[in-house]
Amino acid sequence: MIKFFRRIRQRLLSENKLSKYLVYAVGEIILVVIGILIALQINNANEQRKENEFELKILKEIRSNLQTDLEEILEDIGLMEDINNACSVVKNYILTQDEPNDTLSYYSAQLRVTPHFSPIVGGYDLLKSGDVGIIKNDSLRKEISYLYDMLYPYYKTYEEERSRFHILHSEHKLLEYFSMKFDIKQNISYYGLFFEISQEDFTKLKTDTQFLKLLSAISFENNATLDRAKRIEQSIQTLIENINSELKSD
Repeated sequence: MIKFFRRIRQRLLSENKLSKYLVYAVGEIILVVIGILIALQINNANEQRKENEFELKILKEIRSNLQTDLEEILEDIGLMEDINNACSVVKNYILTQDEPNDTLSYYSAQLRVTPHFSPIVGGYDLLKSGDVGIIKNDSLRKEISYLYDMLYPYYKTYEEERSRFHILHSEHKLLEYFSMKFDIKQNISYYGLFFEISQEDFTKLKTDTQFLKLLSAISFENNATLDRAKRIEQSIQTLIENINSELKSD
């Protein structure tokens, strides 16, 4: 093709047809410019296609991570509801019963539980490793960032506060009266964990007013974390729905 155009230029010059040559030269320049513009348009279209594919990949990855996070936070919520119930059952048992039995072993073991939420951030890390602006929907992009950068870290502070409380106040008090056992096959176990207490220790426990106060404090700390966990659950649910809507629109 280049040789073809070169022959035309040479023939026009050899025939001294300067005006025709100039017209031809201008036409050739226009053709070159058009070719460049077409090439740029094709390249831009390819880049846009790649960006769209990358955006879809990130959104699907984040959605998958969120679905796993949702399962975990729901499980944690269930555990925390069990802890609240255990505080009530153990308190009532101490006040009304004179001998320890399997009921006390089962529910007192739940006082040892401190659920921890570990969100999966692979999709969000992938987003941050590139251009965050790859997600064109501004409100969706802000919602994703808000969940990962604000809500998740804030929830973690609640868990850390509850954990500190357990270490400083609950753990040693429970060990004062109960022997911790773990046997996943044990019928009275709570996820394999169960407590044993002697008649002598139970008699002492019944007169320990500080232990009853501890049960109220455990419930308080647990409820604060539970309330925040339910907000996290709702935020995850909403974000998954919004990502689904965005994926359907593409």
